[in-house]
Amino acid sequence: MMRSPANIALLAFAATFSLRAADTAAAKAQRSVFHVKYVAHDSVYIDAGTADDLVEGMTVDLTRRPPGAALVETKVVGTAVIRAVATTSAVCEIISKNMPPAPGDEARLSNAGEVTRVRAEIAKGNRKYLQVVEFDGKDPLEQEQRAYLPKAHPTERTRMRGSIAIERSQINDHDSASKSAENGASIHVNWTEIGGSHWNLVGYWRGSIASNTSSQTTTLLDLQNRTYQIGLFYSNPDGLWGMGFGRLFVPGATSLGVFDGGYLTHRLTNSVSAGFFAGTSPDPTQWNFTPNRQTAGTFLKIQRGDWEGVRWTGTVGVAVSRVNWRPERQYVFTENTISIGRVVTFYQNAQADERNPKLMNGETGVQLSQSFATLRWQPHKRISFDVNHNYMRGIPTFDTRLLGSGLLDQYLFTGLSGGIRLEPIQQLMITASVGQSRRNGDTSHALNQYYGIAWKRLPWVALRVDARYTKFRSSFGDGEYRSIGVSRDVVDNVRLQFEGGIQEIRSLLTSQTKAHYLNTTVDWPFARHYFLTGGWLYYRGQAQNYDQLYISMGYRIR
Repeated sequence: MMRSPANIALLAFAATFSLRAADTAAAKAQRSVFHVKYVAHDSVYIDAGTADDLVEGMTVDLTRRPPGAALVETKVVGTAVIRAVATTSAVCEIISKNMPPAPGDEARLSNAGEVTRVRAEIAKGNRKYLQVVEFDGKDPLEQEQRAYLPKAHPTERTRMRGSIAIERSQINDHDSASKSAENGASIHVNWTEIGGSHWNLVGYWRGSIASNTSSQTTTLLDLQNRTYQIGLFYSNPDGLWGMGFGRLFVPGATSLGVFDGGYLTHRLTNSVSAGFFAGTSPDPTQWNFTPNRQTAGTFLKIQRGDWEGVRWTGTVGVAVSRVNWRPERQYVFTENTISIGRVVTFYQNAQADERNPKLMNGETGVQLSQSFATLRWQPHKRISFDVNHNYMRGIPTFDTRLLGSGLLDQYLFTGLSGGIRLEPIQQLMITASVGQSRRNGDTSHALNQYYGIAWKRLPWVALRVDARYTKFRSSFGDGEYRSIGVSRDVVDNVRLQFEGGIQEIRSLLTSQTKAHYLNTTVDWPFARHYFLTGGWLYYRGQAQNYDQLYISMGYRIR
């Protein structure tokens, strides 16, 4: 059968169009945004795997945006590295975090990860790209054996997101009838693979630059600002060395809290690493918080097993601390995580001090100073159960004014407790925990209780609500607090947030036995990269009575 040139041209056009449509469909099948489905202590599971061309060693950025929130409201949760990959899931180890990750958080591949994935697709023939060949005087055949494709320029792999702002606040102290003003700044940054290297700058900072102070009031916002984390760290999945500087956690020993200082790690084998750290402890949410403390130590970290089966990560180390350079503690610390797939997770940390005979009536040896253990069982993604045991020798020294903020909840339940986390319907989360606590000298157990409910987006009114109630009796005192937070987009991208609470505490550590507060914040991104934020904090209590007004203007990098 003879075919005319017109028919041949038509068939050629149809074949070309079909190939292009197939390539387009293959390209569209590749997702760029994944979601966190499950959270362990130091790792997260995402809903993507080898089916999406993910491989071990890729870096993902974790972000969070409440349903219905504007794009500028996206918050950086942290950064993680893919350690194990299945067909439709992957396990990512958290290497830095600004806040605890949660199911539903988004995960995006870094630029270097996208480049690796594209190369894999090219190798499989899923996409059709022209191959670029460069001649630089070397043997082309030898170079082709070393690398299938030319490598991307280092700057093409760099990703930077964040914001910078200038701030001003004013405090009206009603007890001393005084006023004070303060100028400050804040920085949020998520700069990964700087200049194409394995260096990363992640975290946030907020502080004072200049002040005109006639009042010595330390506000609730000031205390929360001290809990910031920001650090420059080097993380190469294929390298032997790792290091970090700034205000950050020690890898594998997050129970020690945040340090202002640095760490250095060296991989001895594929599963064993050793490290050293030194710095100060400025975070007022730590159980043994003391200003002007200097700490240094060394540790050994071991990882064994498979993420889809049984896996164990353990850290053991020794450290010494000084307060104003005077000897304070010499202690051993341990931290262990055991996971069985995505269903069971066990986490434990402990610290044991060497007795000082000068302070312990001549006694020597080792005594347990702090320990925490939790066992979590998650039979379904919408429900999980946990059993916890918490012990602290002596009285903790954290700042009790932060109780109502929820930053100290891990210390309220001493003794044995159990809890449940339930998502009966989508976007509604219910949590509860109860336990018994008995302090030295108590003749009976006390019932500690915690209840919380969070609705990410209430129907019809489009509100996000987070309410909690806690009643506790612990080594530092007893009391209860209630708090509620509400947020909503009102006009275009303008976001309005309210957070308030009532706190009652009976303790020798503070004279602030009862206090209530209300914090109102308005966030307005008035241009593509510029935003304006303002707020008012109302605080009334036995020891402090003040109002704080604050405003900030800044630039967002996206």
